[in-house]
Amino acid sequence: MTRVISLEKFVTGVTAKAGARLLAQQMAAENITAEASAAGVSGVAAAFDGFSRRHVLPARVIEAGQVALDELLSNIVKAGFEPGIAGRIDVSFDLSGPALEIVVSYNGAPFDPLARKDPDTQASLDDRAAGGLGIYLVKKLMDGVTYERVGGENRLRMSKRIDP
Repeated sequence: MTRVISLEKFVTGVTAKAGARLLAQQMAAENITAEASAAGVSGVAAAFDGFSRRHVLPARVIEAGQVALDELLSNIVKAGFEPGIAGRIDVSFDLSGPALEIVVSYNGAPFDPLARKDPDTQASLDDRAAGGLGIYLVKKLMDGVTYERVGGENRLRMSKRIDP
């Protein structure tokens, strides 16, 4: 479905430059399918960098997105699939209004990383349970993180406001 928006109506009360940027953001989406491998993770990272440059995202949004993607995708590659199973990861980047939205879906075993209790970051390393720091970091960096199991796939949706 194609949306036709009158640019004149859209920018009423807003500078033409800001209105044009908002219009471009509203129509911006990119989808990538990668193999669940180190090469696949690198390909997604390169695609996100290109998307970020094309849409002139603020540095704090880019950095949060890069770290969150690296953490999630690395964990999916390491633990998301049974040994010997060729995994697939689908990633989408979308500028939905005032936020960047990143959706990561993969066809691995059911796993909700958000169900795990946040680690006790005040405990010493000896007293702290292994694991959980990565998703904790993702939750702290992003403004929203949700999980759902849909059609045999794990789906993590992350959002980060563009404007502070």
